[in-house]
Amino acid sequence: MKKRLVVYPAIFDDSENKKGIYSVEFPDVPDALTYGDNLAEALDRAPEALGLSLYELKTLPEPSNINEVRKNNPQAIINFVSVDLEKIKAKVKVPYVRKNTTLPADIAQKAEERNINFSETLLEGLKQKLNQ
Repeated sequence: MKKRLVVYPAIFDDSENKKGIYSVEFPDVPDALTYGDNLAEALDRAPEALGLSLYELKTLPEPSNINEVRKNNPQAIINFVSVDLEKIKAKVKVPYVRKNTTLPADIAQKAEERNINFSETLLEGLKQKLNQ
């Protein structure tokens, strides 16, 4: 499996929590949030939070300069967090829904004769129509 490694600065802050309970946020990825009941747990959870927020993006945000993040958050621990977006993507289970469709009988028969997978073809067509 190929790797798609990214690195972003993270803010580990317990100043607004009970001492030792760390909130984790990423200045460049606002929806990547997590926490830990201690620093080790926060460090352990941070890569997954980052990865889940980024793995589907085609264009990734530019990482901030870690020294600027430190300057703007003197009360916090600032550390780089790295994650392999391909590993995260492989772990994500996309929910599927069943959809019934109606099509002309002659087209359905020809498709069945050629062993065309209806679900796969519909999915491909929808992705193309949605520009994904």
